Amino acid sequence: MPRVQCSYCGLPFNVRQVEPGRPYYCCSGCALLSRLPQPGAGGEFPVTPALVVALCAGIAFFNQVLFWTLGIAMARDQRAEQALLFAQVSAGLGVAVWLTLVVTMARAASRSWTDAAAAVVTLAGLVGAGLARRPAGWAVLVNAALALWLARGWGKQRFARKKSLTI
Repeated sequence: MPRVQCSYCGLPFNVRQVEPGRPYYCCSGCALLSRLPQPGAGGEFPVTPALVVALCAGIAFFNQVLFWTLGIAMARDQRAEQALLFAQVSAGLGVAVWLTLVVTMARAASRSWTDAAAAVVTLAGLVGAGLARRPAGWAVLVNAALALWLARGWGKQRFARKKSLTI
């Protein structure tokens, strides 16, 4: 298999067949991040569907964590009904966030068995969260893990070893 460089992070990886002019990505994280626009000269971002989906997923995840922590605070104040409501809203947002992340991962230009394994493992985590006594907290952890999995492309580019300049 020929080796190519990732069009986003620059790391080398193997592909089955090379097509000239086609961008190649080492992971779905790089493929997703390549679709997000870079800031323009004035620091403004052009609005694209990928950016809107990423922002909506981020806001939904923030609200998932917020409702989870509010549910914990309500439970500590012996307000069980409100705590249960906040936990249910958090768990519902968790399912919506997970679906959004998995669909965007599936629509990425790079698909691999590791992405499918991450989706299956996190789905098992969500199902386990639904069976657990405290599903909202587990759903937060599952979505955080999947978000970190998708952000690995940014991490690879950001923290890759820079070639040293010898003088």
